Amino acid sequence: MLYEKLTQKQRRTIERDVETLFSRRAFIISPTFEDIKRLGPFHPNIRYGPGTLFLSDKGVAALRRITSLLGSLSLMASSVSMRDIDVQVLGNYKSWLERDLQPTGREFTEGIVNSLVGIIMDYEFLIQIEGIDLKDQDILHLGSIRIQRSNRAILENVKFEGHLELDSIFEQFKNDYWLIGQCSGSADIASERFEYRAVLTVGILAVCGAVLYRGAIWRSRVRAVTSPFENRKAVVSLRWEVGGDNPAYSQRWGIEQDLPIEAESVSYLTEFCFLHQLASLPDKANRDELQDAIVRSLYWFAEAYRDRNPTMQFIKLWSCAECFFAIKQQGETESKKITELNARGIASILAFAGYQIVSPQEYPAFKRRVKYLYDLRSKAVHRAEFRHIETADLDDLSHWVAWVIISMVALSDRGYEKLWQVYEQTSRLDRISSESKEK
Repeated sequence: MLYEKLTQKQRRTIERDVETLFSRRAFIISPTFEDIKRLGPFHPNIRYGPGTLFLSDKGVAALRRITSLLGSLSLMASSVSMRDIDVQVLGNYKSWLERDLQPTGREFTEGIVNSLVGIIMDYEFLIQIEGIDLKDQDILHLGSIRIQRSNRAILENVKFEGHLELDSIFEQFKNDYWLIGQCSGSADIASERFEYRAVLTVGILAVCGAVLYRGAIWRSRVRAVTSPFENRKAVVSLRWEVGGDNPAYSQRWGIEQDLPIEAESVSYLTEFCFLHQLASLPDKANRDELQDAIVRSLYWFAEAYRDRNPTMQFIKLWSCAECFFAIKQQGETESKKITELNARGIASILAFAGYQIVSPQEYPAFKRRVKYLYDLRSKAVHRAEFRHIETADLDDLSHWVAWVIISMVALSDRGYEKLWQVYEQTSRLDRISSESKEK
């Protein structure tokens, strides 16, 4: 069993966490309305009988450790998503509670693993593809993917039932070319793998177009419709288990939400974050060097915000930081690493510029984290790697860069005009922090 493959330390962690989850320590006992309001809508809770059990900090931490540990296992990481694991962990937890039983770590873990194995399937996918004309052929095979004209006969092998009906489904796909392929995993992972394969298929078609037609790279646009972005109607997707069982149909309209900006937020930004000064800089005619760097960083932040590719967003956010810190001073040796300049600059500004986004005590660990993220950026830029940027990395960097920009506006308001002034201060603060650590 998979439990046997865990290390002794991992087993001890699971045993302790399971013991916590089935004790009073796991819950907020008799929460008040104010408690529930403070927790917010996304706080983990368990529907239990007629009521709801709200997890305590210890309960949340125990669940997260178990979920993270299972996600690190090779079988799980390659076949199911973290959302799948989270759903199964919570479902398994609720099942034990409803039966008024307390499992061992092995029983709890193996129940979750068995549930996860049960959702791993072979799926077949069908989506629309735009911007291609097959001319005198009906099907184009590209490895495991095929592109073909719409064909109702293919859907006749799918066992539609309930609200899914053959004619209504075909009606939504009939006027388009189809891209069809198979992938394995949970529904989430299989869908992710298929979408990735669809991206590569479009890349293949783009290479072919560039070989055949000069200017095809910008004159043509083939798009596998896997995302609502740049699409004027809902994206529809159909999948079923190989053999025709359990068909599922989905519609997606996009995931963006409105950005709420309330009067209270504007007041905070104006009073503490130099909103008016920041907003006035683009219109300023004779900007000094620091102000010009702030405007350039705003441009790259806007570009990162507009882009939908996480890797490109990540790279563009680093461009924002480099507007301030990627400078070489007179007498500086060529061996001075750009990584050090950026890490020192971001860490010093966020720890000591006045807002203390990072506490001085966290400075060494935070600086290492910044260097790690810059290494990820270098892998993308210099080694053409992709899909290695985690959402948490993007969230962290965007938050830090936004505060760096605000801090630079604050420095400008205090009279700073040159980037070398920023350089001197970040160097001095970094040196003080390093000396303090050595003591």
